[in-house]
Amino acid sequence: MTDQAEAQLAKLRAQVERALERTDASSASLATSLLTRMLTLVPETSDDALFAHRHLAELLLEKAPWRAALHVKKALEFEDADDALHAMMGLCQALLGNYRAAVSAYGRAARLAPNVGWYHHNLGHLLDVALDEPARAEQHLRTACRLASHHDEVVASLAHCLARLDRKDEALELARRARALKPNKPAHRELYDWISDSPESAKLVSRDKPKSERVSERAREVADSFDAQMRVTGYSEPMLAMAHEIWSDFSRGRTLRTVKSAVYAAAIEYAVATLTQWPGASQASVGRRYGVSPSSVATRYGEIRDALELDPFDPRYVSKT
Repeated sequence: MTDQAEAQLAKLRAQVERALERTDASSASLATSLLTRMLTLVPETSDDALFAHRHLAELLLEKAPWRAALHVKKALEFEDADDALHAMMGLCQALLGNYRAAVSAYGRAARLAPNVGWYHHNLGHLLDVALDEPARAEQHLRTACRLASHHDEVVASLAHCLARLDRKDEALELARRARALKPNKPAHRELYDWISDSPESAKLVSRDKPKSERVSERAREVADSFDAQMRVTGYSEPMLAMAHEIWSDFSRGRTLRTVKSAVYAAAIEYAVATLTQWPGASQASVGRRYGVSPSSVATRYGEIRDALELDPFDPRYVSKT
């Protein structure tokens, strides 16, 4: 590389770093453009290429997880022992609804960095909720709880898993801890009620009722949740009708895998926001309003998107708005 080319590259990298320091959308767009240009100027196996692929993956992760995964794959070609890259691949695959691939990637991240609690949590959460394998999830969620016992989501995830394994006493104690850590989080109250079989949760999971009736009540609970939240947020009546239609098409005859109705409700709102390009909507912002994690929204949204084969501006739904 000539001195002039090196100077041009150094200038470009400095511009990228300044753009990455800011958090506004225009700076993210600028950084994406500059990093893409950088890849055309540097050798494929250089440190600059690794820098570009890593940051492009981070920037594209939420809005374009498939493109982000391609950049992570490139980075892993010469940094295969990087646990953070494997974890990023896990998140990409979870967002795409490729849950077994996500489990595999998080498993590699956890083996490379066994003391990072969030790797075990995300792995266990996917096994429990997405793949319906709570027995496999338990070990990872216990490890996560040991490493991050102060985090309410980690404690709640272990409680959920143990409840599904019929270890009610321990699950109830963990659900109580999750509520104490974050008292105002509706999802924790709902989890506690479900485990304790309290009257408040009878309409969600009543073991005396036929399965079809329980599913119907769960579906209504989800619909009531997203209807109320979306009205407050300002969605139009046609968009609300769209949300109800998507939920009806998805939930009809289907076993709902999670006890937290707020997770499905948030995922339905995010599906509508994605199809209609609702301004400012992200998995994080939607999840905050429902009291659930972005990863939970991503997992459920991926399930809904894949089951219904949703496309951008899907004419089955968008044309009616």
